[in-house]
Amino acid sequence: MTDPDDPRTQAMTPGSGQRYWLVWLAIGLVATFAYMLMPYGATTAALYVVASLGAAAVVAAALFRGCSPWCRSAWVLIAIALLLGGTGHLIWYVLDLQGLEPFPAAPDFLYLAVYPLFIVALWRLGGPADRDDGALGDALIVGISAAVLAWALLIQPYLYDPELTYLQLLVSAGYPVFDLMLLPLALRLVFRYNTRIDGQLFLLLGVLAYLAADLLYAHGNSTGWYQPGGLTDAGWLIAYTLFATAAWHPSSQVNPDDRTGSHELSRRRLYILGSAAVLVPAIILFTAGVDTDTVRVAAGASILIFLLVLYRMSGLIRETQRQAQALEQLSRTDPLTGAANRRHLETVLEDELARVRRLDTPLALAFIDLDYFKQYNDLHGHAQGDRLLRDLVTAWHQELRPSDTIARYGGEEFVVVLPHTGPDQAGTVIERLRQRTPNQQTCSAGIACAEPMETAESLLRRADQALYRAKDEGRNQSRFATTDEAALAPS
Repeated sequence: MTDPDDPRTQAMTPGSGQRYWLVWLAIGLVATFAYMLMPYGATTAALYVVASLGAAAVVAAALFRGCSPWCRSAWVLIAIALLLGGTGHLIWYVLDLQGLEPFPAAPDFLYLAVYPLFIVALWRLGGPADRDDGALGDALIVGISAAVLAWALLIQPYLYDPELTYLQLLVSAGYPVFDLMLLPLALRLVFRYNTRIDGQLFLLLGVLAYLAADLLYAHGNSTGWYQPGGLTDAGWLIAYTLFATAAWHPSSQVNPDDRTGSHELSRRRLYILGSAAVLVPAIILFTAGVDTDTVRVAAGASILIFLLVLYRMSGLIRETQRQAQALEQLSRTDPLTGAANRRHLETVLEDELARVRRLDTPLALAFIDLDYFKQYNDLHGHAQGDRLLRDLVTAWHQELRPSDTIARYGGEEFVVVLPHTGPDQAGTVIERLRQRTPNQQTCSAGIACAEPMETAESLLRRADQALYRAKDEGRNQSRFATTDEAALAPS
């Protein structure tokens, strides 16, 4: 059943007032297409700058919708980053329309300043690192593969360009390097919170659009085909639109700690990881004997990917072990009270009776039954009755040793197993438990001490008979079972 108060549900509810993100998405796409269709000049430059700075304003406005402090700080950084990017576009267009093309120039440093802000913001939106559930490792596998491809196609050519100064080289290589740092952080969001429509998906698409625009610009600028006003510039506008859309999506208001992480390796995620893992060896295959630098980089990346895969496998093994332990705990626990269930009680009794036969150690067992529990339920309701049972088990656990066992036998009836406990100690312990019964309620108990060759069935039967004797004699008391040869005999 969906929760009407969940922001994810509100996003899909017509007339909910939570669909502003669709408005910003539509406005941004219209502005992008208008920019591409209009001839390049002062008008298109003004449209581009207004759209860029407008995206920053839209993200800033989203901060007033009641985001959690953790999310708010991340979106503040994104708003500042978009403001820097829009300011960079303003300066760049002013220079370009005057026919000036200095490199590097002030816009480049503003553009580069965008990346660290986005890196910190995406990391914060991803939540604490100790709860990644393998998402960061998977994202790094994809990021490393993309880095090798970027090295071969974009970064390495700059290294051997004799016309570039060291500063120009650093700035030129800085764009793809920063892009490749953003990609795994955005993938981490989507891998960790595997949802169908989500702000994280828009963030990832925005980062991909930004990355594609940067790569197209770098390639077009180096080969001479780049012209302002084309598809490359539109890529940045689409990225800004997607960032603004993500900021207004209702899911972006949710604190990362409140989201449910995706522990599973979905089929889509496996396809992505498989493609990324194959990409690096493919690059080695096609560049071997031709480009030794690329082969070295790809070989190093292969080692890193192998280590990340090992890390991911160890994480999956730990998760499998944790789930197995949780299932084992569930299989032996009463779901209402947290006490042991009858199945686990049978196992404990067989083990303890085997110890009695082998080592001749004492063992006591008590049947305890709440007095007048039906009347309590009728008077206070079943919810309060369930709470009484839970509180009772909690209180009794505090009085027992770790080696002792409390099991719910049925309804309001419990069995307490006390290893290495003789009759006197057993009577003292059970009286202490009866005194800890919550809500001024009382209980009756029947106690039996195991004989050397006794079976679990006979021990339970004798304790049960002692319990009924305690109830017949007025309740709110304990009675010891007699050593009845007939009861000890197997039935």
